[in-house]
Amino acid sequence: MKEKHRFRAVRSLLMKGFKCLTAGTVLFSLLLSAGCAQVFPVLKALDGERTQEAKQMVPRCCVRLDVAGKEAEYYGSGVVWDQQDGRLIIATAGHLLEEGEVLRVVFYDGTIAQGNNVGVSDSLDVGFVEAVWKPALADSAEAPSGRPQPAEELPALVNLHQRRFDTMDEASVLFAAISTQDGCADLILDASLLERAWYREEFGSDVMILACDAQAGASGAGVFDGCGSFVGLVLGGTGEQTAALSMELVNDACEEVCGIRRETDAYGGQP
Repeated sequence: MKEKHRFRAVRSLLMKGFKCLTAGTVLFSLLLSAGCAQVFPVLKALDGERTQEAKQMVPRCCVRLDVAGKEAEYYGSGVVWDQQDGRLIIATAGHLLEEGEVLRVVFYDGTIAQGNNVGVSDSLDVGFVEAVWKPALADSAEAPSGRPQPAEELPALVNLHQRRFDTMDEASVLFAAISTQDGCADLILDASLLERAWYREEFGSDVMILACDAQAGASGAGVFDGCGSFVGLVLGGTGEQTAALSMELVNDACEEVCGIRRETDAYGGQP
């Protein structure tokens, strides 16, 4: 697959040397019987900063998106943002969805689902994809009949913690969970906040600037704090700086495109 080297509607930023980075615990049970829709958990954030543990947790909230481009297939990253009627709602960078349909949604456990493009925000570089996750052995004779999938093995929605987000500063421990061509959230890069979110004409919205190496496949990747809470979505970057959209604006975009909105909680993530 080829890497995709451009942003959506950010040509002025490209002129400045930025490059597109696309390249292509928990308490719920499986409710598949009696026609019930699958219910997915929200990732439970840690009580305090334990970065190494958080880095091991968050891949459950992440995906890789393989997209059919006009000339070649490419890939990027995404996060499990919400759920609706048993379908997972994936948030990603809007420019990742510009050229074609999502061919595959690859989850942390290696399972693959078909993706359906829901839409892209009119004002923000955020797009959304629907996918129906099934256990790897769901269609296999080896699958245990009637046995619910353990909650800790399910994909999880990103945790949103308003107080932690509001108090984030240059000293906060952050990291980005990026998907490579061969995996899902298999590249974890340390990050720190260089500039808080403010309006940047190049993006037409409030964007945070992070100290984080620019990597192919990072467009749409989630940025998390040391407790495992989601704080932003990677749009692109250059060199050692990366631009990310805040979790609040991702929420606004989801309400615009999908008609649903996540609630944030000052003391822990809620669905």
